Amino acid sequence: MSMRPFLRVAPHRAPVTAVYGGGGVFGIAYGLGVAHALIDAGVPLDQCESLGTSAGSWVASCLATGIGFGVMSQQAAVRVPNLRPGFLRGVAGEVFGERRDPRVRASVVRLPIRRELLSGLPLADMVAASSSVPGVFAPARVNNHLYVDGGVRSMASAHLAPAADHLLVIAPIAGPVMGRGGRTMELLLSEETRRWERRTGGRAHVIRPDKAIAAMVSAPHHLFDKERALDVYPMAYRQGARLIRERPNLTRLVVQPEAA
Repeated sequence: MSMRPFLRVAPHRAPVTAVYGGGGVFGIAYGLGVAHALIDAGVPLDQCESLGTSAGSWVASCLATGIGFGVMSQQAAVRVPNLRPGFLRGVAGEVFGERRDPRVRASVVRLPIRRELLSGLPLADMVAASSSVPGVFAPARVNNHLYVDGGVRSMASAHLAPAADHLLVIAPIAGPVMGRGGRTMELLLSEETRRWERRTGGRAHVIRPDKAIAAMVSAPHHLFDKERALDVYPMAYRQGARLIRERPNLTRLVVQPEAA
């Protein structure tokens, strides 16, 4: 009787997972613009697992549900601060209803200081909790817990992303954005992506605004300026389309359609 060696089969791992960072309505416009360009080029960001923080949770939820920037741009401009309890949940409910998607995680801070990742809940609850910037919006109540913006701990939390062959991070506030703030975010993000790579063995790729887009937000209140956001979306789309041509490492994220 012949004996065959036991073969240990490695668990299936997704080719791509995505992280979307915070940045107000500017961050939503930037994240969606870049993501839509990459999707059109063949990167399956509308199908993969994702982690969003603050504005990034809106981006991840829109991509998972197929809600386009046109829907977001039709929402009324948000005046800040707005400390009315439930305000953000109401806005999110108008966009997402009671939809859920198991592929989406949202980084939040449960009061007083505990970082958590929410998943499996209505997307409207998750994005409201992840976007409740202290002093700008009231804390969001979800399942009898109070949550504030996940950006209190990190604007991306990239090291907490699910394992995959590749991690794509779209970071609206990094690099040249808002001077010292963007440089600080860049340093933190670099450490987070290194931690993710060590944990998973995957390869991380970061996209941040170019100088022209960064110039659109020179002060924190610009992050909530709807008119600027409307201008940023097409600029971000063009940047994404350009980068997929110019950066060979990004072409590794493209999934080729199977032959019929």
